[in-house]
Amino acid sequence: MKLFLIYINILAYFTFSLCASSQNWPIIIGDNTDINNATLIEDYDKGYLLSNWILDNNGYSKYGSILKTDINGSVLWEKTFGNGNYTVYFSSARRTKDNSIIISGSIGKYDNEVYLHDPLFLKLNVCGEVEWCTVLHKEGSNGNDYGIRIIQLDSNNYIGMIKYYGSQVQTVRISLVKLDGFGNPVWIQNLAQEDSTVSNEEGYDLLLTTNSNLLVAGQGMRSALRPYFILCNDEGDELWNFAWENELWSGASDRVVEKDSGIFYASGAGKFNNNYFHPALFKFNSNGQGEYYKLLLGDSIRGGGACPLAIINDTSFAIGYNWGTDPNPNYGNSEISVIDTLGNIIYSRLLIEQVLVPDNIIKTYDGKIVVTGDYYINGNNWDIHFWKMNDQLVDDSLYSRIFTYDSLCPYSIESDTIDLNCGIFVDINDIPINGNQFQQLSIFPNPSSDYISIEAIPGTNCEIKILNFLGKTVHKVELPDTGKVLCNTMGWNKGIYIVSLFCQHKYICSKKLIVN
Repeated sequence: MKLFLIYINILAYFTFSLCASSQNWPIIIGDNTDINNATLIEDYDKGYLLSNWILDNNGYSKYGSILKTDINGSVLWEKTFGNGNYTVYFSSARRTKDNSIIISGSIGKYDNEVYLHDPLFLKLNVCGEVEWCTVLHKEGSNGNDYGIRIIQLDSNNYIGMIKYYGSQVQTVRISLVKLDGFGNPVWIQNLAQEDSTVSNEEGYDLLLTTNSNLLVAGQGMRSALRPYFILCNDEGDELWNFAWENELWSGASDRVVEKDSGIFYASGAGKFNNNYFHPALFKFNSNGQGEYYKLLLGDSIRGGGACPLAIINDTSFAIGYNWGTDPNPNYGNSEISVIDTLGNIIYSRLLIEQVLVPDNIIKTYDGKIVVTGDYYINGNNWDIHFWKMNDQLVDDSLYSRIFTYDSLCPYSIESDTIDLNCGIFVDINDIPINGNQFQQLSIFPNPSSDYISIEAIPGTNCEIKILNFLGKTVHKVELPDTGKVLCNTMGWNKGIYIVSLFCQHKYICSKKLIVN
């Protein structure tokens, strides 16, 4: 009897041990919260850091979220940004060289309408606390502008990518802004302004290349929708841009990676002479020349596209996509594949029967593949589904090894909600256009109490606009041939104003004015 009990105990022990390390994927994050994932990184301690946005009942983003999990996907803490009364949206997050977190997104706190928002760039320290927060306000726009990506250029500077440019949304749709180590904008460069054959361009991804150049991947219209790429130097000057044409009738790109030095691959969608897009892989070189593309599933499916893309090894990628065969637009499959460099599928796995494409794919330190996707299950709410699998796309097992998380923070990181009060608030028109930093514009006296004299280089059809801190125009006057304007500021509210020079409706330069 005693031996029997010992046997039972041993059996129970091994059964528990096996259960404790058995497969436990996918992890579902969200519970009763409508949450969507923007970016995913493997953190310095082998946990995972997710940037997200949380939706309100009307489908708008009301909070941004930075969420940390352990290596098995269990949530350790979540920092939520906003107060529910204005929109906050996070589009990307990265660790910096000092292991701080830089974030791109948008915020509606400084707009009069609830669902309008401005580009937002944010830096958190290693404990998830706000180090600086920069908002680029727009004047005269009734739309939404976004910070799409931010990367670290060097130890003291960052490059952010902006989608749209205030009231100039029809002509300026992709911009790069350089921020110093404190979040102050140094310059802004508006891209795709020289090629009049491309319109409605969109930038979706930003990559720092091995040559320290900046590569934008997205789409643009040139007779039809095209995969569109722009290469810039680290000062934002365009080296080349090209819209993918060849025999591909139409298409778009989404994510981009550098496989070898100067050899790039992008995920996206393409189609020939039919009505359906198909998941696609594109290859091009550092000279802006398309080398190869492949429709991953052929051209017989009824709609689909590829989004997340990760390098697995020298000969393969992991790529996520959606596709369908039914004419019902709500029917489809969310899928991941391991492919070779020609786009041939080696392994494939259905994630879930929904028309949505997965969000992110990364390769871990030990060669595993982690995938996230947002899905709306049974009409309840949006959740993040979180898979971890091996390079043959089979679910990984839980790790029993003990890891120490967030060791760089001297105290335990707690979940909380932060109402963002951004200390750096800049009118987007106040940032010097790169190359125009030295345009002459003088204001005297500054600070002012009753009048100012404005002097600028005269040009054709020029005017002076003065904006308050909310981005509203409080004074506007044509610049005469003398280049001098006298303005009465008596009765103005005390505070900071922006004096901007426009010529032929094009922004030239700005300076700050203090009224006291």
